[in-house]
Amino acid sequence: MGLTSPFAGEEQKAGATFAECFGVEVPAHYGDSSREYQAVRGGAGLLDLSFRGLLELRGGERLRWLNGQITNDVKDLPAGAGRLAAALTAKGHILSDLAVYGLDASVWIDLGRDRVEAVQSVFDRHIIADDVAVDDASDRYARLMVVGPEAPRLLMAAVGPEVADLKAWHHAEARFAGIPVRIIASRWLRGPGFEVVIPPEAAARLWGALLDLGRSARLRPVGMAALEVLRVEAGWPWFGVDFDEQHLLMESLTAEHVSFTKGCYVGQEVVIRVEHQGHVNKRLGGLRISGKTFPPRGAAVFLGDRKVGQVTSAVHSPTLDQVIALGYLRRECWDPGRVVRISAEPEPIEAEVAALPFIAS
Repeated sequence: MGLTSPFAGEEQKAGATFAECFGVEVPAHYGDSSREYQAVRGGAGLLDLSFRGLLELRGGERLRWLNGQITNDVKDLPAGAGRLAAALTAKGHILSDLAVYGLDASVWIDLGRDRVEAVQSVFDRHIIADDVAVDDASDRYARLMVVGPEAPRLLMAAVGPEVADLKAWHHAEARFAGIPVRIIASRWLRGPGFEVVIPPEAAARLWGALLDLGRSARLRPVGMAALEVLRVEAGWPWFGVDFDEQHLLMESLTAEHVSFTKGCYVGQEVVIRVEHQGHVNKRLGGLRISGKTFPPRGAAVFLGDRKVGQVTSAVHSPTLDQVIALGYLRRECWDPGRVVRISAEPEPIEAEVAALPFIAS
C-alpha cells in the first residue's frame, strides 16, 4: 500500500479510482480518462502531483554547494527563478532528473517521490564542512497542477494577473481563497501549466475552491491514465520507466538540463567528454506506429535485420489518432521519417521515427 495523497478524500468524492504511482496512491481515473484527456487539450485539467517529491536545502552556502552537485548552473539562482537539472553518479549516469526553485531562504528540489531517499543520501554524503542542510519536505506540502489552454485565465482569476508574466519554471507567492500558495509555471506537458503548492492541511479547501472557480474554464480532475498519454505526447520521460541509473544525461534528457560552461560537479567529466566527442550512440526519441497494436515496453526496434533500439512507453494519442511511443534509438535512426520495425505479436509493427515532442502545446 502506497502513501496517501492529501487530496484523497476530495478525489474519492469526485469518483476517483486509485492506483499506486511511484509509491503514492493517486487517482488512475475519474471514470472516463478520454474526457479527462480532452479537458487538458480543450480546457483545463486538475492533476494531483503527490507522486512528485521535494527536497529542501537551507544554509548560507546552499547555492554554492548545490552548484557542485547538479548539472545546471544554479550558483546565482535568484528567489522566484527555477530551472531543470539532473543529479548524476560519479560515472555520469542519471541519479534523478530535477527541477530546482530558488526561494528567499531555501532551495526546493522537485523530483520523483521514489527518488527522494536516493538523492538525499548522496547529497548528505557530500556535505563535509558546508553550511547546508538537506531535508525531505515532501510531506510538508500538497501539490496540484492546473494545465491546459484555459489554465492561465483560471490562475489569473484565482491569484491575479501577475502569473501571466511568469517565465517557464519561475514561481511566485500568492494567496487564493485565504490560502498561502506558491504558483510555479511548470512546463512538464509543454503547454500552459501551473503547479499550486500549499500546506497539506489546506488541501481540501484548495481543491474545492479551484473546482468552483474553474467551472467556466471547463476544469476537470484528471487521473494518471490520461496523464500517461499527455506526457508521452509531450516527450516527458519518467525515471524508472523511460530511463534509470544505467543511462547518461544526453541519452535521456535535454540540453535544458545542463550547463556546459559551469564549474565542476559530480559526473561532469563524462558529460563534457560526450559533448566534446559530439554524440552519444543512442538517445530517447519518438516513434509513430502504423496500425493499432501497442508494442510492449522493452520491445526491440530493428533497422533491417539489425537491432537499433527498444521501446520504453507506448500510448494511443487521440489528438494524432495514432499509436505513439518513446524509445531508445541508435544514431543511424535519429532522422525523422526513418522507417523501422518493432518486434511484436503476432507480427512485427512498422514505425516511423519522430522528433520530440509529438505535440508541443
